[in-house]
Amino acid sequence: MTGFRNTRRPTLLPDQIAADIMQKIADGELVPGDTLPTEHGLAETFGVSRNVVREAIARLRSDGAIETRQGRGTVVRPVSERETFRVDTHALGKSCNLADLFELRGLLEVEAAGLAAERRGSEDLENLHASHARLAAHGQVDGQYLAAGAAFHRALGKASGNAYLMALIGYISSRLVETTSNTAISHSGEDHAERIAREHRDILQAVEAGDKAAARAAMAAHIQHARERQKVPEKQGR
Repeated sequence: MTGFRNTRRPTLLPDQIAADIMQKIADGELVPGDTLPTEHGLAETFGVSRNVVREAIARLRSDGAIETRQGRGTVVRPVSERETFRVDTHALGKSCNLADLFELRGLLEVEAAGLAAERRGSEDLENLHASHARLAAHGQVDGQYLAAGAAFHRALGKASGNAYLMALIGYISSRLVETTSNTAISHSGEDHAERIAREHRDILQAVEAGDKAAARAAMAAHIQHARERQKVPEKQGR
């Protein structure tokens, strides 16, 4: 098995260690059924105390990525058996993982937009208008702009009337803000910001009109354009 980064930094945080282990899993260097090194071994590799490693392992166990088995130690769990949903922002550095996330967005958010057109209430429309107004008024794609966009998607998820859709869309939106901030800022400018705001406006107008087909089409177009802006490749057949 390929070794972990030998950073030897005493200030390495538990979440950094957990992220490094998750990256090994995402890259296929650790596969379901593999046993992690002992706490002592990981502590030596990372140059930290066993307490720090123990906290990192606890986080991975809480996320459902690993489990402790009698006589085996700490074992990597299959994705299909994990009890929690988690998007590892470190793993999104690989284009295939980001492509998977955009594919998931298409499945969830296009349907959510259609449901929102059918179910939105007056409070939902107020929230959508408020978040879109923040987008339209902010002429540069920066952290504040991305936060306004995430708020729009959360409001749309709420307007769908499905609590699980709302939770998933909210979670994914927050992860995308972290992942796309550098890319988006590198493409900042009034024209770029206006295009994104127009895409959200098209979704809002369709939802407000109660036009399910138009809302789904507008969201699909927005996700496709977002994919192109970030140069995320389309998923290919195996």
